[in-house]
Amino acid sequence: MAITPVPVGSIGFDTVTTLNSASAARMKASGFDFAVRYLGDISVPEMKAILGAGLGLQFVTYSRQPGWTPSATLGAQDGAQDIAQLAILGGPNFGGTGHQMVVWIDLEGSGGDVAATTGWVNARAQALLGAGYIPGLYVGSGCVLNGAQLYALPGVSRYWRAFNSGLPTPQCGFCQQQLYPPDQVVESVEIDFDVVQQDYQGRLPSMLIL
Repeated sequence: MAITPVPVGSIGFDTVTTLNSASAARMKASGFDFAVRYLGDISVPEMKAILGAGLGLQFVTYSRQPGWTPSATLGAQDGAQDIAQLAILGGPNFGGTGHQMVVWIDLEGSGGDVAATTGWVNARAQALLGAGYIPGLYVGSGCVLNGAQLYALPGVSRYWRAFNSGLPTPQCGFCQQQLYPPDQVVESVEIDFDVVQQDYQGRLPSMLIL
């Protein structure tokens, strides 16, 4: 396995559906370049099935129910859990050398204010950063941070835009965008489409490949 930047123009999908060798192969044959799967859900056998089909693989955390209460303490706990789950999968280098893996933190539906939400993101990002990962942020619905506050997050260096309208944009822009409409079904798998671009600082997401 190796970690590599995702080429500009790559088309991927994120899904809560567990993939196997057959479904991953069908998604690859449908023209997808990578899959995004959820930490705490994806297993080593699924990871091997995705990579074995020729798809790249990204990781994202689960969001909580809208109205959840953020804090720095919770962020540190979440970060420790992320690191443990990634270690089961073979992180941080996954057997390769060179590039670091971007891990997407899902930020949406926060019931806290700007200070509490910022504290949660910072603590979770710093945990991932300290363990050898690149923290990325999925900017989803109900984001309480504005563009300047997103860009000011010290541990975050990649941003992924959800499909929702009216979302704040950090000064650096996004390196991955989720397309509208969501919840499409391809090869019996419910997905959201994602496309990769450079952000305004030339940065890209990364993916795991075989």
